[in-house]
Amino acid sequence: MHAHRLSPTQRRVAQHMLDSLPDVAFASSVDVAEAAGVSQPTVTRMATAFGFSGWAEFRGAARERVLSGSPSDSPSPGPGSMPAAALARERDNLSALEQTIASDRMTRAVDLLAGTRPLGIVGLRVSASLAHHLGHLAQKVLPDVRVLDDGASLIDGVTQLHLDGASAVLFVVMPRHPEATVRAVAHARSLGLATVGIVDTPLVPFADLLDVTLVAPVGTDLVFDSHGAVVTLSIVLLDALARRDPRRTQARLEAHEELVASWEHDARPRPS
Repeated sequence: MHAHRLSPTQRRVAQHMLDSLPDVAFASSVDVAEAAGVSQPTVTRMATAFGFSGWAEFRGAARERVLSGSPSDSPSPGPGSMPAAALARERDNLSALEQTIASDRMTRAVDLLAGTRPLGIVGLRVSASLAHHLGHLAQKVLPDVRVLDDGASLIDGVTQLHLDGASAVLFVVMPRHPEATVRAVAHARSLGLATVGIVDTPLVPFADLLDVTLVAPVGTDLVFDSHGAVVTLSIVLLDALARRDPRRTQARLEAHEELVASWEHDARPRPS
């Protein structure tokens, strides 16, 4: 499951199969679909996602492995161990960030993004929430931050950034990579904007369109991806941008701090 990009539904099928070994090696695709609560084509697509021509070839490989009884094969983890495995994978992803943060790519990304005004942060679909989280915090320390999350108007939004004087754009692009985002990256390049991407792997198919790639692996053990490393990398990047102009950062933080009393819940008991 870690070596192949599966949809949430396909992951559910794969987990059902792991939990049903060895019986699943002798089941039809219809049987697996009914047991997992999905359609039969979903099971077939999952088999092809693993590189097989279809369910029959996948089942044959699984049956051969089961019948060989290889003693080196460890038992598959059950549902109860999945959260622990997901946490372990997320810790590995966070550890992998050290290489990205200490790299020349990180320094160049900070140089490019610190020099642009406005700063556009692009994120579509699942990446939209990640872009908004970063944008919400960035607006507290940077003077002109714009989050673009509408695929239908994304080209227009990138064009407006260019017209308003931007020199670089930050793209958050997590799986599955939206076609509209890739088109926007290409459009930004055509306008002469530098493109910085926070991506899940350096091997994204549009890497040649990015001037700088910052890699933050995602967790794939659960039904949906987890993005702990992405959030951490985003905050580290923002911290580096804020440090480029410490006086401005301090002034803006103090201004925002004065507003906290107007919205923060006060848990202290009120006098009767």
